[in-house]
Amino acid sequence: MKKEEIRKEFFKLRVKHHSYNQCRKILKAKYGYEITKRTLIRWVKRLNETDWDLRDKSTKPKNTHSKITKDMEEKIIKIRKKTGWGEHKISEFIE
Repeated sequence: MKKEEIRKEFFKLRVKHHSYNQCRKILKAKYGYEITKRTLIRWVKRLNETDWDLRDKSTKPKNTHSKITKDMEEKIIKIRKKTGWGEHKISEFIE
């Protein structure tokens, strides 16, 4: 079962005036989905503050600050294969 569906079930239970602990027990028994009370409170808060569609937010970063060129990547890979060094030692040799 998808998280969105579990969240819908949780909100249905809350509308029926179940407590957070009752909701946790029902979701665990019915769907095998274990969840903390803190997460349930966070869901309610998110629903009340925004127009939430129950899907997870993207965890992809908005900006990538450490992009490197293909030439740099090839140079780093060559040094890595040749010496077996890690990131910190290689960074001393690469500008």
